[in-house]
Amino acid sequence: MKTLVINCSPKGARSDCLKLTKAFVKGLETDAEILHAAELTIRPCTGCYTCWRATPGVCVHHDDMPEVLEKLTTADLVIWSTPLYCYSMPAMGKAIIDRLLPLTCPEQKACEDGATFHPTRQENHTRHMLISGCGFPNRTHNYEALLTQFALTFHNEDFPRILCLEAPLLSIEEAAPAALPYLALVQQAGAEFLRQGNISPETQQRLDAPMLPPELYRAGTAQQA
Repeated sequence: MKTLVINCSPKGARSDCLKLTKAFVKGLETDAEILHAAELTIRPCTGCYTCWRATPGVCVHHDDMPEVLEKLTTADLVIWSTPLYCYSMPAMGKAIIDRLLPLTCPEQKACEDGATFHPTRQENHTRHMLISGCGFPNRTHNYEALLTQFALTFHNEDFPRILCLEAPLLSIEEAAPAALPYLALVQQAGAEFLRQGNISPETQQRLDAPMLPPELYRAGTAQQA
């Protein structure tokens, strides 16, 4: 399985989310290419629509994005590895999302539910997955925006996802008794994905749970502040 990881964290290789992603990739039993958004030159989309009109499929900017698009469209699986920033992703990750525009056409089509979308320029088999870490012990009122963005961007409400609550514990040595079993569970999820193309409901339920009881986690973070 040709796998591409887009690491959207400004921390680069030190990202907590990347620890999760590497555990999942280990379960896939494959090597994955990792693109660190912090090391790329990705200029913001200016909304000029040159990639639709004057040079279809080709952006006016000359930066690292064409290489990203080539790798993204030829991968079997693209894992978006991102921390949760202000209920979405860091700006460098969002810049990549915005620059996916050359992959679409200016024509508008309607979905069965009445929504409108731009069709893609080429059919591809690429699946997109979200692995994200959050500093809070709960998903409610934290992940709705990011999940909606991914569902609409990739036209799939059921895309595979791992949303790790209390992610800072992954970098705290004293939290290893809670963090290491969670990372092992993420690796198990990767193995399931390799075998059956998805994460089992049982494993997903365990992944969705916080590593520590929320009251204990909140008390610990308050003491560290």
